[in-house]
Amino acid sequence: MTTTAQKWGGSIGVRIPHRIAKKYGVVNGSQLQVSDDGEKIIIRPVENEITLEELLAQCVGDNPHKEIFGDSVGKEEI
Repeated sequence: MTTTAQKWGGSIGVRIPHRIAKKYGVVNGSQLQVSDDGEKIIIRPVENEITLEELLAQCVGDNPHKEIFGDSVGKEEI
């Protein structure tokens, strides 16, 4: 597969074909690590680990989940 590098501001940009972007989960706004090994350019998606703080920041208002109580089905003690 061949693509063309093009000037983008003060940098050079490369378009990633849809099939490859989809395979590696690259979407608009994805962070990519660009490096080289002395012979080739390497582009890798940055795998972001979601922190507890980021998850909690998504929680707003009252707890949307209701508590579920049912009949005993085993030897549990209530």
